[in-house]
Amino acid sequence: MTLRLTLVAAVTCIFLIQGSAYGHHSFAAEFTAEETATIEGVVTEIWFRNPHVRYFIDVADGEGDIARWDTRGSSPTLLVRKGWTKKTISVGDKVTIHGHLGRNDKHLLSIITVELADGTKIGQGY
Repeated sequence: MTLRLTLVAAVTCIFLIQGSAYGHHSFAAEFTAEETATIEGVVTEIWFRNPHVRYFIDVADGEGDIARWDTRGSSPTLLVRKGWTKKTISVGDKVTIHGHLGRNDKHLLSIITVELADGTKIGQGY
């Protein structure tokens, strides 16, 4: 019976660990280090939580069509150490973000710098 309980506990732990291990990924899996872009738009949603801070930005193209971009920063802990807070960028703010493009033509950007509407530039300081 003890062997059976040990086996059940081990399998349960593997399933629990698998979920958190799967949740993180490498930069190269989602972004291209060689290609950068700059987008300008309005912040529509903010996730200031692990594993990465995310700002969702509505960007209008030349024809007026809106595309939602998922822009990702470092972890909240690292950004807070660099002076960022939950209030550094707010929903409704107009921002210009420069970063590494996502792979496969996704509207995905890994943040290098952000310029706020007042001209203030903030970076992640990788």
